[in-house]
This record gives sequence, structure tokens and C-alpha cells, in this order.
Amino acid sequence: MSSIICRVHPLPPGKQGGWLSQSLMREWGCQQGQSIKIRIGGKSLITRILGGRHRGRNILLPRPLAAQLHLPWFGETRAVFRNKELHLGPVLGILTTGFTGSPSMPFGSRSALFRQFLIASREDRPFFYVFTPEMVDWTRQVVYGWFYRKDLSGTYRWVRKLAPLPDVVYERVPNRKAEAQTQVQGCRLLFQQMGVPIFNQGFFNKWMVHEALYNHPLTPDCIPEAHRSPSIQTVEDMLERHRMVYLKPSGGSLGLGIFRITRGPQGDYYCRFRNGDRNVLRKFRSLPPLMTQIFGRQLNGLSRYLVQQGIRLIKHEGRAVDFRVHMHKDRSARWTVAGIGAKVAGAGSVTTHGRTGGSLLSTSELLKKTFPGKEADMENRIKETSIRICNALEGHVKGPLGELGLDIGVDYQQKVWLFEANSKPGRHIFLHPSLWDAGKQSAHYITDYSLKLAKF
Repeated sequence: MSSIICRVHPLPPGKQGGWLSQSLMREWGCQQGQSIKIRIGGKSLITRILGGRHRGRNILLPRPLAAQLHLPWFGETRAVFRNKELHLGPVLGILTTGFTGSPSMPFGSRSALFRQFLIASREDRPFFYVFTPEMVDWTRQVVYGWFYRKDLSGTYRWVRKLAPLPDVVYERVPNRKAEAQTQVQGCRLLFQQMGVPIFNQGFFNKWMVHEALYNHPLTPDCIPEAHRSPSIQTVEDMLERHRMVYLKPSGGSLGLGIFRITRGPQGDYYCRFRNGDRNVLRKFRSLPPLMTQIFGRQLNGLSRYLVQQGIRLIKHEGRAVDFRVHMHKDRSARWTVAGIGAKVAGAGSVTTHGRTGGSLLSTSELLKKTFPGKEADMENRIKETSIRICNALEGHVKGPLGELGLDIGVDYQQKVWLFEANSKPGRHIFLHPSLWDAGKQSAHYITDYSLKLAKF
């Protein structure tokens, strides 16, 4: 049985138990005076229900009973009735770190990101808050969560309210350092022990992604060759085969610490990398001095890198282009493409990241210019490949996945390649005017998938 939107009212003083409108009594097959369990998030109690004369889908609860359940507020929310249990909500929580104490920006610059998710959820009426591990009172089984709601003047503001533990947790810890905190690890463990679904736990390791996909039957043709902790000879062999390779930190992100090495027609070696706010190109006669220039004589740090086959990507005005494909699971738990952003590398840059001078373009316009007459087919191939990648990858990660950011490349032979997969994808592609509506839908998919996990 799927959930429906109901209105929860306070019961007038002096009346006991829970009251349902006649239409809900009939719809759910409830009997007058029947004992049921009412649950909101991690809180529940047993009470008798009675049928009232109210029309529509209305639920009336005594204020003391609502207080026991830590109902965040009266009003509209979703409800599902099964096995003599009335489940209201659901209660959804975004787990993060970095609380600032500011009432207007409680999570600093990321408050705007979380606000998008909470605003997008309104039409589905869940109880949706943002919280850090320190905001959980495990003894009382409640959370001092931050909601984004209208105040008495009609202005939307961040509001801190006491609420039940969530039915579902969407993890949005900002970085690996924060993820390693004892409080975060302990919080996740306790939720797991309670059976609370947590989706998008942790960060991906590039080598784990490569190992999961390189020989997977769903993705045999879109994963570049790569080797972990390479020796100089391994890099040399890769250059012999591909003429261009990338050295990437296995656990890196945001394009930091990446080197592109190219072997020229005269046997020289060229290395591009980012140094501070500059894109740098250096030339070497042979590979060993290049490698010692980067990693030192002892090649310290190379063990934390992987070498990846370089792909000759399509270009826009002489600059390489790749695509960020933002993927979500919908309410049926099927992977769908929320948006595709075309990213153009900055002048002399190793990557297409904005911080290194990269910029966004319309995907449809770029594909039309690059593959005239075949642009629709090319876009469909990017989408189809992305869905295959997501289906292959989710069997190799801990816990459910509901969102992924894929860095996809296309070469001039129209072959589609995966470079990286991100479990905490940024949303910068939705800043492009062609993707504004897609950005709103993307934010709503978080609620969609949460409803699926909560069995609503």
C-alpha cells in the first residue's frame, strides 16, 4: 500500500486516543476502538482509534500523545497504514558536519545546498531536517534537527526543532577528514544497528571503482586501463600503448593533485599540472627525471596514486570537453539521468574543473556541433552507458546508493568512457540556464528515493 497525504490536527482537550475521519477508517479497514501502533520516525506508541465525522483524510491526535511521539508540527504529512501500524512522515535526515551556530546559515556555505533538498521535498510533506552527530540525543532517541520552514510572517527560515530519529538518512558529510571523525563513524554505526537505511555512505576510492567496473559484464567497453601504485616502468609501458596518461591520487577529489603526461613524437615527455592558481607545462628528455620532479628521488607518494589511460577527447575551440552526468534513483529505485553538463577545460588545464578555469556549455548544442545529425544518438549513448555504470557499481559499495556524479568522456570515434564516479557529487552543472529545471528535479529525487527506502 502506498502512502497518502493526510492532515494531522490536535484533538480537543478531554478526548482520548487517535481519531480518524470516516473516509480513512474505510480506506484502511479500521474498526471502532481498535488498538493500533502509531509511529513517527523512531518514536511509536499504542493507542485506540475512533472514527470521527470529519470529511476528507484527517487524523486527530491529543496534544500529549503528539508530544510523546515528538511530532514536529500539526498539518499535512504522509501516512501509510499496514499491519495495524499507522506510520506518519516519513522522517528524513541529512547527516553532515560543520554546524556554525548561525541561525541564518547553520551549516555555513552548504546551507544553500541543504535548503534546495528541503524546499524540493515540500510537495511530498515529509518531516525533513539536517543534523550533525552532536545533535542526536541517543538516550531520548530524538534529534535537535534544523528544518527550513515559514515563520509567522510567512518568511522561510531555518528553525531548530526537536524531532524523532529519522526513518532514512541521506549522508552529506563534506569530506574524507570529516567522515573519519569518531562522532560520524559512531553515528552511522548506531543507525545501522537500528536498521535505519543510510544512503550514499562515505567516499569512493578511484581504484575501488576501477576494480569494480573494469571486468564487469555491464561495463566491458567504457573503463580506461589503469594501474595502482605504478612503477616508472609501468608508466612508461602505458605511454608506449596510449601516448598519454594521467596520474591521479587514489583518494583525491576536485581535480587536485592530477598530472597529465604526454609522450611527444620526438620522444620527449610533457607534464601538465596545476600549481597554486597556475596551469603549468614542463618538458623532459626522459621519464625518470619527470617522475622524480613530481614525487622526489624516493618516489614518495607514488604508492598513493594510480596511472590511467589518457583519452583523446572531443574539443570545443581547441579545449578538451567532458561531461558530468548527474544520476539519481527514482521512487521505483531505478537509475535515471537527472542532467548532463558539458565541461570545457580551461586554457592549459589538466581538468575541466571550474577552479582551474573550466566552464559549462549546453550539452545538446555541443553535441550538435561536434556530431551533426547524430547528436541525439550520442546523448542517448551517454545516458545508456551511465545507467549501466550505476547498476554495475552499486553492487560493490556499502549500503544503498541513491545519487552519483559520473565524469564521462567521449572521443572522436564516438566511444563513451568513464573517468570517475562520485558519491557526493557537486551541483555546479545545474547553474547553467539549460539545466535549471533539471536541478530542481534532481533535488526532488532525494525525497523520491527516501520515500522508497522508508516504504512510503
